[in-house]
Amino acid sequence: MMNDRTKIEILRDEITIPRIVQQKADAAYAMLREDNVARDTVLPENETGKGLHNIIQKKKVLIWVAVAVMLTAGLSVAAGVRWNQALSGKWQVEESERESLQKEGAVSFVMQSQTQNGVTITAQQSVTDNYSVYVGFQIDGYVSEENLSPEFEEIVVTVDGMDGANYSAGFYEEEETEENGSLSYWISMTEMQRGWALGRDIHVELKNLCSYEDETGELVPQSMTQGNWSFCWNLQGTGEIREWTLDVPVGDSGAVLHRVELSSASGYMECDWPRQREVRQAVGADGELTEISRWVRAPRMCGVKLEDGTVYQDLFQGDGSEGYLSSEQESTGYYACRGNNRMIDPGKVVSLLFENTTDGGVYEVPLTDGP
Repeated sequence: MMNDRTKIEILRDEITIPRIVQQKADAAYAMLREDNVARDTVLPENETGKGLHNIIQKKKVLIWVAVAVMLTAGLSVAAGVRWNQALSGKWQVEESERESLQKEGAVSFVMQSQTQNGVTITAQQSVTDNYSVYVGFQIDGYVSEENLSPEFEEIVVTVDGMDGANYSAGFYEEEETEENGSLSYWISMTEMQRGWALGRDIHVELKNLCSYEDETGELVPQSMTQGNWSFCWNLQGTGEIREWTLDVPVGDSGAVLHRVELSSASGYMECDWPRQREVRQAVGADGELTEISRWVRAPRMCGVKLEDGTVYQDLFQGDGSEGYLSSEQESTGYYACRGNNRMIDPGKVVSLLFENTTDGGVYEVPLTDGP
């Protein structure tokens, strides 16, 4: 059975970066860090590139030449790697955005492959920012028949050895089977703790590839290819973020917006939202109707407006969470953290949009107190 925590959505290429390049670069960087320790000099953990640049005149020239050559080679290969179809298509990443994300360091080209029972799965790449992680896989050697949807019987995802990340996963619907017969698969995760995944190790296990009937959702036993494809790599990403501190009302909703953080792949906001409860009907365990009391949610952060007038009204539809920042009954601090359904340039955002459930429209809040 599938992991109960996994929210599966059936949503309806290949240059390998030489690992020796990264290994040698890491080794050279380790030497520099040891040299820094001896000199009582600290390199910022999340500013590796800048830290190296700042001490370039203080290190041995030969080491720097070696590092520069190896990093240049790695970047050249990365520039030629085709993005995973699921990440590129599902999150609508355009060519200019790919280049920008790669320059920011948000992208890791993993390129780890494993073959079991004739099926080869390649962990191609990951995109990581302050709140979200997106991972793309390519699957070769498995054919799902018409009216059947491929899926893994079980998925296990841990970050830094800890289970509990809020994630979704699925096969990419559009051009699900590419011309070469490959399938594209994605996993996305979003958590409210800023920088929770940056520089940490992710471990993904994909177990038993099979197909389910589209109409009934039942497993087709003869479709199963047994296997346990296991991958582990470090989530290199970007801490680039744009922040605003405000004190402005969200229309006439009663919410007051105080803080906004936008990255290329996620958004976070905090507001003041007086507590109020509502009674709603729900279906019980035996199918009976029952009433439940719950806190009323603040207006949902839904999209952004760009400086050229472009509006992404349903941008924040990825994984995430929202709720009160404290369990204290007097507290009215409320947060929302969501992954994007497309990549954006936060530097071009001028307004944040919230759902207006009263008239079905949106509240537009100008972001004027930003960097």
